[in-house]
Amino acid sequence: MKKYLILLLSCLCFSAQMAAQSDEEEEQLYNNWYDQITYVLGNVSTRKAIDMIGEMRDYADRHDSKYGFFMVTYLSAHVARDMGMYERAEELMLQSIDYKRRNLPQMKPKIQVYYFLTHIYNDRSQGEKAIKALDNALKHSAWSSEDRIALLSLKCDAVAGIEPLDTARFMDYYGQMRDVVRDNHYEGDVNISAECHHAEFTHDYQRLLDLAEKITNKAERLMFKIAAYDGLGRNQEAIDSFRVYKAWTDKQYNEEMRKLTEMNALELEVARAENETSTLQLHHQRVMLIVIVCGLFIIAVILSAYIYRRLLQMRQLKKAYDQLEEVTTQKERIESELRIARNIQMSMLPNDFPQRPDFDIYASIDPAREVGGDLYDFFVRDNQLFFCIGDVSGKGVPAALFMMVTKSLFRAYSSDECMPDRIVSQMNHNLSENNHQRMFVTLFIGVLDLSSGLLRYCNAGHEAPVIIRHEASLLPVNRIFPVGAVRNTPYQTQEVVIEPQTTILLYTDGLNEAFNADKKMFRETGILEEANRALHSGRISPKELIEGMTQAVHDFVGDTEQSDDLTMLAISLAPTDNIHNLK
Repeated sequence: MKKYLILLLSCLCFSAQMAAQSDEEEEQLYNNWYDQITYVLGNVSTRKAIDMIGEMRDYADRHDSKYGFFMVTYLSAHVARDMGMYERAEELMLQSIDYKRRNLPQMKPKIQVYYFLTHIYNDRSQGEKAIKALDNALKHSAWSSEDRIALLSLKCDAVAGIEPLDTARFMDYYGQMRDVVRDNHYEGDVNISAECHHAEFTHDYQRLLDLAEKITNKAERLMFKIAAYDGLGRNQEAIDSFRVYKAWTDKQYNEEMRKLTEMNALELEVARAENETSTLQLHHQRVMLIVIVCGLFIIAVILSAYIYRRLLQMRQLKKAYDQLEEVTTQKERIESELRIARNIQMSMLPNDFPQRPDFDIYASIDPAREVGGDLYDFFVRDNQLFFCIGDVSGKGVPAALFMMVTKSLFRAYSSDECMPDRIVSQMNHNLSENNHQRMFVTLFIGVLDLSSGLLRYCNAGHEAPVIIRHEASLLPVNRIFPVGAVRNTPYQTQEVVIEPQTTILLYTDGLNEAFNADKKMFRETGILEEANRALHSGRISPKELIEGMTQAVHDFVGDTEQSDDLTMLAISLAPTDNIHNLK
């Protein structure tokens, strides 16, 4: 179906090219072409979109179209941002603005250019640069009233993303926007994002929830709805929205990595194809030269010009190869730095498991990327075993940094506090303050009295642990907000007595949400089945249990790429005699 759709789009593009007779028709031609390319970029493939931009560039070159060159540069910036190449996207977008100023001074400004430029800066937490660009844009007198409202709304979005938040500055920009809306009796939605921020900052959460439904960007819509549900006290709906947001961000991260890989492969294939084509055509031209050069002076002149152009193309090809080599070198350096970061991260987690008569403990962690966001920790104080396991939202370096801060806070607050709910509350207060990136961590914290077997625990949005005694079962837990998600969340401590010779298995969702090639998940049922097999075979020590569980999930997944970090922590309470002997 996609092939027929692409063929249809190409035919429409050719028909539009034949019809372009005037400047107005030319602009309409490229605008239609732009709509087709952005559709292909979002719904077909990045490769096809790049090919179509190349066709537009060749057409603009043949017809010496200034507007065509402007659109080629703008679309290239669009592709670069979609690929996550923000610095290149910014460079190309600024080039398109400068090119229009020099070559198309009479053309009306395009609001889309400043929309994408602002989002490029916001993606890189450079709100001040976005505001400066928008102030320069507002100096133009050719904007329509709707466009001016859109630009002022973008200024509100930019200042809302600057840390720390300057509420007075936001209200100033918002007031400017509202003045233009009132003076022009505007009733559209181009200012919807700014209105959402205003509702959030003024604590009008019902209005925020109503406005959020109009946001077209899924991630922005979910974050505004989470804030609204939080303000309205609708905790379960906020938790459900958090789960949808986490799944969406994980999917986007994997999609960005896939697109980046596709882009690198595409650049290499294009370079090779151009090299082969240039070599073959140059060979044909040399053979033709031997046959006809003797008496055809004019053909010799034409051929010389053609060869000169080929040489220029070869130089460009060499430059492309040099750039590709530089990109490869940079990629290797980044991978080396990520390996070092992973070693540092792993060294912060305890990997020396004590040999004690009163309990046995073991843990493992397998990040899906070079660095990850899972964590675990444990230590003994006053004959009590303090332990935790967590999973940070997102992937990569940001999640790794958030994980290291979380572990440090666990150690700091549990050094003089024994109640899990108080430890979690203090961590939540610290991590949710000024958390404009909306990161959070699911967390399970337990305090096990090694003398009595009393386990006090607090669950903050994490998976339920498995208790293995006579059979494997899930520990009852209250599902409360993750840490860092919502300020002033009331956490609860639950209690249960752990019998001697009982094993507790804690894990992150990289275990129960592991997918195989048939898109089926391992789920809690798979965990319980493997735990019961380990119990019946006597392989119930923490190390044996984790090694057996790891092998079971690897057998289930097969050759499917690991999609999430996989972390497990197992604790086994010793027989009663051992504990009494210690006393």
